[in-house]
Amino acid sequence: MPLDRSASVPVWRQILSDIEFEIRGGLVASGQKLPSELELSRRSGVNRHTVRMALLKLADKGLVVSRQGAGVFVTDEQPEYRIARQPSSTELEQAMNDAATGELIASYRRPTSHYLAGLLQIDRGGELLVLETLRQAGSRLLSYGYHYFDAARFAGIDATFARLRSLSATLAEFDCRRLLRRATWIDTRMPRKVEAAALGIDLDEPVIVLSYVDTDGEGRPVLFGNTVLRGGAVRVRVETA
Repeated sequence: MPLDRSASVPVWRQILSDIEFEIRGGLVASGQKLPSELELSRRSGVNRHTVRMALLKLADKGLVVSRQGAGVFVTDEQPEYRIARQPSSTELEQAMNDAATGELIASYRRPTSHYLAGLLQIDRGGELLVLETLRQAGSRLLSYGYHYFDAARFAGIDATFARLRSLSATLAEFDCRRLLRRATWIDTRMPRKVEAAALGIDLDEPVIVLSYVDTDGEGRPVLFGNTVLRGGAVRVRVETA
């Protein structure tokens, strides 16, 4: 575990990166016990406090769990965001859509851009109704979301979501019971302040942004969305067959 002590990156972050590399690369299996703090500190030539910081950050990412008196273990496999050849909502998105754990952070109207007007097939002079939400899938995974709807077609959807706390249940009220995924774009960037606060991360910690267009069963666009996930919280798998 070679460390660059002259680098601007703190030593504990370098230790974190090395352990994360082994976990994500399959070199350390799910359920496997990691070396003790003492052993890791000896290997790295640092004090135990530095190693502990790295392990706490790994736990915060959901990659490891500490069991009192037993040690630190690699958790089960992380959630996967599967992108398949058939255009459909992913299992992860569906889990977040179905769970009644959503919180409406903000809702507002804004003029549509030419780009979103084209994606949603609405007039360029039209108006968008935007929902900012915080949703949860499972016990650990949080997502901060931006959902852009045609304001005329989906008037009142913000109040419905605030009441039902589930995007699937909300869309069902608007006769959209089955969503098909038309396209997904994957980006990374630094978080906005509101995103960092909601996801419990630092402003210098990158996030994954999954942008997508969902349609109804007849191919009519329903929404354009941005799902913001903390970096390392999910694995993206692209299926080609």
